[in-house]
Amino acid sequence: MDVDSRLNMTRLFVDCALMDHALIELNSGQSHYLSSVLRKKNGAELLLFNGRDGGFLGVIETTGKRSLLVRCKHKLLSQTRSSDLWLIFVPIKRTRMDFMVQKATELGVSKIWPIISKFGQVKQIREHKLRANMIEAAEQTERLDLPEIGKFTPLQIVLDNWPKDRVLVVCNETKSEAGNAHSMLHLNRKLTKKAAILIGPEGGFSALEREQLQVHPMCENISLGPRILRSDTAAIAALSIFQSNFGDWYKTPEFLNDEKQN
Repeated sequence: MDVDSRLNMTRLFVDCALMDHALIELNSGQSHYLSSVLRKKNGAELLLFNGRDGGFLGVIETTGKRSLLVRCKHKLLSQTRSSDLWLIFVPIKRTRMDFMVQKATELGVSKIWPIISKFGQVKQIREHKLRANMIEAAEQTERLDLPEIGKFTPLQIVLDNWPKDRVLVVCNETKSEAGNAHSMLHLNRKLTKKAAILIGPEGGFSALEREQLQVHPMCENISLGPRILRSDTAAIAALSIFQSNFGDWYKTPEFLNDEKQN
């Protein structure tokens, strides 16, 4: 199958094992979408993926009002993994958070982690909603995996258990105003292939939280420019800067090297 044919093929995430000749029964929502919205008929081809087994050519064998059966023919694409980049954020209002999660998935993060901050206004996270947004975004891109969802955890606990081999890039407008933040291209250390971007609450971090971030050995404060950005805008901007310079947008240079640092 040529690239153009694959790109034009409907992509569908299924939460089951994929293998040659497997017969898969889709859920009612997927069946309705394919048969009633897209008007797919018997014999229509799909690209199936589950985040583990790669991309498979699927063919609709049976259509019905409530369920639809798809036969796996053979593997088209080997499984790929997105770059090891996390997005950590204090949750915002639902519509904008849905948008942010979708775009973060499209931009290739490997983990989406909502955290609890003193000035955060959202007190509960519906993981199934986050996952639904991730699936929708992955289906619309060439992505074959889904981000991991981190447990809704207080910032202090996150910092206390932070891995020693992962840089935490903090988008901090207060440090920018004081002249103590750098652009992401001029960090104080060499980036490794493990990084995370932290987006704070709309009202900013509390004084205690700012102090904790300031003294943490793996934190780097960066600026996203002279304007105060809303959380969802800041997340998209920061992820785009990172992926274009250090991530998987281009093969070389993949990450910051010593020559660029100096």
